[in-house]
Amino acid sequence: MARDYTYAEAAAKLRIAETTLRRWVSKGRVPCHRLGRKVRFTDSDLEAAYQVCPALARRPRHRPS
Repeated sequence: MARDYTYAEAAAKLRIAETTLRRWVSKGRVPCHRLGRKVRFTDSDLEAAYQVCPALARRPRHRPS
């Protein structure tokens, strides 16, 4: 089952600052889903962030066991 991430969780998973993620979302660089005033990210949204920013692709990803 797909999981939704908050800004803080998504930023931690991408290993970037939350403010950077918020800026990317406001510029349309990272897709997200809005639920009223809440913003959530899916795994596919986070995968798209790696394609938008090649520097993220060079970072080792943390994969939970």
